[in-house]
Formats: sequence, structure tokens, C-alpha cells
Amino acid sequence: MRRYEEDWMTTWRSGDVTGLMNRFGITNIAARILWSRGFRTDDQVASFLYPPADIAWPKLDGTDEFIRVMKEALAENGRFRIIGDYDVDGVTGTYLMYTALRMLKADVDYRIPDRVADGYGLSEDMVRKAKEDGVRTLVTVDNGIAAVKQCALAKELGLRVVVTDHHDPQETLPVVDCMIDPKLAEGEGRYDNLCGAVVAAMLADALLSSEGMDGYCNSMIEILALATLCDVMELSGIARDILKKGLAKPVKEWNPGLRALFQANNLSEPVKPYSFGFVIGPCINALGRLETADYGVELLLSDDPELRKEYAERMVEVNSRRREQSDFYTKEAIRLADEMLKDDRDASPVIVLYLPGCHESIAGIVCGKVREAWNRPVFLLTDSAGEDGLLKGSGRSTESFSMIDAMNRHPELFLKYGGHPMAAGLTMKCELLEDLRYAMAEEFKAQEASPRKCRKIDLPVLFAQLNRSVIAEIELMGPFGKGNREPLFANRDVTVIGLRRVGGEGQYLSMRLRDSEGTEIRAMMFDDASEFLSEFREKYGSRALDDTMYGHGAMKMTILYTARENVFRDTVSIEAEIKGYRFS
Repeated sequence: MRRYEEDWMTTWRSGDVTGLMNRFGITNIAARILWSRGFRTDDQVASFLYPPADIAWPKLDGTDEFIRVMKEALAENGRFRIIGDYDVDGVTGTYLMYTALRMLKADVDYRIPDRVADGYGLSEDMVRKAKEDGVRTLVTVDNGIAAVKQCALAKELGLRVVVTDHHDPQETLPVVDCMIDPKLAEGEGRYDNLCGAVVAAMLADALLSSEGMDGYCNSMIEILALATLCDVMELSGIARDILKKGLAKPVKEWNPGLRALFQANNLSEPVKPYSFGFVIGPCINALGRLETADYGVELLLSDDPELRKEYAERMVEVNSRRREQSDFYTKEAIRLADEMLKDDRDASPVIVLYLPGCHESIAGIVCGKVREAWNRPVFLLTDSAGEDGLLKGSGRSTESFSMIDAMNRHPELFLKYGGHPMAAGLTMKCELLEDLRYAMAEEFKAQEASPRKCRKIDLPVLFAQLNRSVIAEIELMGPFGKGNREPLFANRDVTVIGLRRVGGEGQYLSMRLRDSEGTEIRAMMFDDASEFLSEFREKYGSRALDDTMYGHGAMKMTILYTARENVFRDTVSIEAEIKGYRFS
């Protein structure tokens, strides 16, 4: 069944498209996309399509103070401890800061918090343990900007504290020896799309350069690209340049540990964003969910080929286990949501689910899948490990509803919570579950949020208008992700000539389509095949579906699609991927 309705909106804006075509030698389709997305001057278009080979690394506000404090600490020959995080950004950032300090002959170790035992970031127990272990300087990576109490304790115990982070600053900031967060800066010095690993690497680069060792960020570009994509940074400016350059770096020149993980997943070049975001990244994240993220750092550090292979294979196995668990609980969570909303789809504008047995570390993944299925904000709660009567969970929201604003208006419901407009984490008492459901429904109405999804369409494009030049220009616009979505086209009155199930479980669809001009194209649909086939049968009947499955279809629909080249047995063709449809 279709769980939500979509609004389709064309973003095309008229302008000097011919001028862009003539000055840059590009197709009408590419020029129209660029103009509508705000790339209108020659400098804007040139820097977007053809970014410089060398990244111009900016100097972050606070860099000079960072260098001063770190050199003071290095001169003391005291022990450093890096406190990272258990996701891709935190693991890679920890590796980058650790490696730089080792290059400077520092006595340094690191700690990655345990997701369940420690929670996110620097904890008071970790501060006390650092003092016991003789640590003199604490350096946070990808956390610390909100650790007011923890940093205060560290200073009371006589530790030097250096905070490097990229998260939104809270109203009260920690009092430390040095604090660098690009979101603390104003004007041109502010950067909202640098992940924690990039911040750590840029600071480490500056510190190393001050000692005559240049080029650190460039040497680690594939790791910075991985962190940027997996932490869902907006792909504009330097963040896009980092990802583009990192993807282009030959795998044979990668960090050996990352290369081992690439090989353990049987990936091949050219490297695509999918490889980072949906294969390699989840292997690192899975460690922090089900085991310990330390293995991720050790993989990147190891100089033993056999050990790297062992770590990489273990990470693939752990991710497989994580995927099995999340798939099982996702099906159960969607079943509960469907049951809750089957009679009245407006009954729960914010879905609140209790799923006992679901490990709290995968609650966010499951929550996101329910949000995708129903396109409405979702809270998923599960029993807190070792704490009777308490629930822990995650929230995932939609663009029209600020989850953290809604939660800020009801702090009495939570023992602990935090997040941002699109996602949150929380701990609460079991008996307040219904109160949460009611409060969030009221907040949904107060924010005038919408349960409908809006799809932004770049252009109406007939199949005959697609050629290899258009596809090549679309490639130049990548890599795609947050803030730089892949161009989306529309085509009306498309006949579904044939279709068949594909994939290991028949979960996808391969189609042959013919548009109103008579041009045929092969198309793939990676949404659930059963939903499409059920709707097709309901609309046109079983006989029409059978005819179409045998290649004699005549039913029509309007589609939203992306386009790319497909190479099969040395034959190159243009293929569509269906992103949305409406039966005629």
C-alpha cells in the first residue's frame, strides 16, 4: 500500500540558459539544471563543474591558539589522550589526530566511548580514568562542545583540555584551554558543513606544518571523504571538493586498512559514493553498535597485512549481523505502524513505537526506516539495558517538523535527550510513553507540519533527449548527497511494455518503458516490488499485469527518474532509475 502522498514541484527557472550553453559548451539540459540551482555566473559554474585540483584548505578560527596550546603540551612530554566517538566521523577523526601526534613523537593514546556504558562523547568516568592513568592533556574529537560538566571536572583535576568539534554550540560552553568548532565562528570564518574528522585533520595539518611537515590533509583525503559522506555533510564548497577528490584517489594509494575493508566487501573501482555511504561506512558504524569501535581505529593504524585482513573481515561479519537484526526489527516496527494507522491515517501524525527486544544501538536505524515508509516523524523506544522501568530510543524526523524544538517544549517527559531538527536520542520513564505520543501530536499541529512529501523535479525530459553528453555532464555535477541532490527528471504518458522481478529475493523491478515519442529505455525500480505490483494489479487488473510481465504491456504512468550509463558486455546504454510514479 502507498503509505503517504507526494507533492511534485518543478524547480525550473527561466534565464540565460543559452549563454551558459555557449560559454561552457554544455547541453541545454545541463545548463537549465545549473541555472535553476543558482549557478549563473561563469565563476560559479566553473568552480562547480571543474573544481581546482588542489583544495584550498581554510584556516579555522582558533587554529593559532590550538597550535600554541598543543606545543606547550608537547614541550612538557606529558601523556595525551584523545576522546573520540563510535561512528565513522569519530573513529576516523580519532585516527587522524592520533596519527598526527605520533608523527610529533607524542606519548598519546585514545579512547572511544562505549555506546551503552558511556553514552555519547566525554563522560565523567572517562575524565577520572584519564587522571588515574596519568594523562596530562585531553583532546576531544567530534565531541566536547556540549560537555560542560565533564570539562569542568577535568579542569578541577588539573588536566589540560582541548575541544575539537563540529556540532552546534549550546547556550553554555565548556571552560577549557582551547576550543575549536567552526560553528562558533561568524562571517566568512564560519563553516556549517565540516565534519569532526575534517576539523581534526585541518588542525593537525596546521600543527604539523608549523613543524615543517606539510600536506597532511591531502595525504588523508580518502578518509576525509568517507567521514564527510557518512556524517551527511551538505555537499557544497569545501565539503564537496573533499568528497570529489577522495573518490578520485586510486584505491592502491589509500590507507592500507581502509583498502583492506574495501577488498573485504568485494568492491571495485571506480569508487562511488554508494561504496562509502552504504558499504564501508556501515561496517565501521556496526562496530560501535554491537561491539567496540576501537577495531575501526586499529584497522586504520595497523601495519600488519594479516591483522588488517582479520579486522576487515570481522567488521564485515559484524555489519552483516547488524543488518540482520535491523531488518528483523524494521519489519516488526513497520508492521506495528501499519496496524496503528490502518483505520485512521491521521491518528498519529508523529509515530511513537515501543519495541522491546530491539537493541538500543540499532533503534536509530529502525526508526529511520519507519520514517521513510510513512514520511512522518518517528520515535522508537526500547528497554534500557540494565535500567528497569526506563526506555531508551531514537527519533527521526521530516523536513517540516523540528523534532528538537518539539522536545525542548516538553523537557519534563525526558530524563535525558538531545539532537537536532531531524534526529534525536532520548531516555525516559515507561509510564510517560502515552504522554510523549500526545505531546508530539500537539507539537506537530502547532508547527503546522505536513505528512506529505514534496519531490523537487529539475526538468521534464523525454528519453530521446538523453545522450552520453548529458550523462557525462550530470557526472560532473556530482558527487550527490545532502545539499547536492542528483538531477530528477519527469516524463508523462510512459507505457510499461514489460517488467520482471530481479534481486536475490525478487525485491526489485526491471522494466522496459516507451515514452510518448516512441523512445524505449530500460529502467530499474529499487523500491519494494510488491507494493508497485499490488498497486498495478489493483488499478488495471491481474490480466493486464500478466500481459506486462510477458512483455505485452500497454498501461501508462508518469514517472520521476534519474539517468545514468549502464555498461554490459562492453555495450553502453542509458538506463533510468524510477524514483516516483503515478498511474495514468
